[in-house]
Amino acid sequence: MSPDQSTTGVVFDIQRYAIYDGPGIRTCVFLMGCPLRCAWCHNPESWTPSPVRAFSVDRCVGCHRCVEACGQGALRPAGASVAHDPQRCTLCFSCVQVCESGATERVGRELTVEEVLADVLEDRPFYETSGGGLTVSGGEPTLQHGFLLALLGAARAESIHTAVETCGYFAPSRLEELADRVDLFLFDLKLMDDERHTALTGVSNQRIRSNFEALVRRMGPGGILARIPLVPGVNDDPNHVAAFMDFLQNSEYHGRVELMPYNNTAGLKWRKVGLGDRFRDYGSLPDETVDRVTAQLSEGGFESFVNR
Repeated sequence: MSPDQSTTGVVFDIQRYAIYDGPGIRTCVFLMGCPLRCAWCHNPESWTPSPVRAFSVDRCVGCHRCVEACGQGALRPAGASVAHDPQRCTLCFSCVQVCESGATERVGRELTVEEVLADVLEDRPFYETSGGGLTVSGGEPTLQHGFLLALLGAARAESIHTAVETCGYFAPSRLEELADRVDLFLFDLKLMDDERHTALTGVSNQRIRSNFEALVRRMGPGGILARIPLVPGVNDDPNHVAAFMDFLQNSEYHGRVELMPYNNTAGLKWRKVGLGDRFRDYGSLPDETVDRVTAQLSEGGFESFVNR
């Protein structure tokens, strides 16, 4: 085993037969850790770079075995369920080991590149017949920079197409070595207005915009796909779409645009990882709005498709 394949990373999910994360049939590997805190995030369990505890109250049978197993006093009976004190919790996951109902889960596990690649290689026949491959997502995969590079390099050595889903918030100095290992960047552009971007994601969009422009120049046609996570009342209005198109045109991006409509099912995830009081439901995204945005992009010269 090469040194690169012994590199470890924290993975919170591996999805086989993925068809919405790049061309063809793909294996999508989700890494822990993200520098953004998007108010509409669909994967809040991935925010921290280390494993987290998740709890589903509807699965709890009230056996309280987890309370007995916890040596830190972080759990206590609460009627037919349990209450969790995150200040006392050391994330030893002894509660997970004794939970027979599956109410308590560990999100995130440390794996080597070799272990992840073994899963990826099992699906090689699907890649070869569909033009698919490996997609690395998150969280923000570039946050685990060393592991990401090693995994992408190992996949490339096996002649597997590589894609990375990114929010674009990474150090510009890392762009070249990423580009050397990535066939396709799936690049999210959330908001064009920097003040609103900062308020709703926690970071400025200046680095994101400059990284996108640099990747357009570096990757050329077919190497980067612009995407909009379309959120009701946030970035679905005509003025924002116009600003988005202006940015693409100024960046000399002439590719397709992927629209990813918001859905509120992520609220369950927020509650499972103890963030339920911070969840905001932006409501449903009417089909008419998606059609309007698609038409506006078309009028501006951009082909688009909707990823549901």
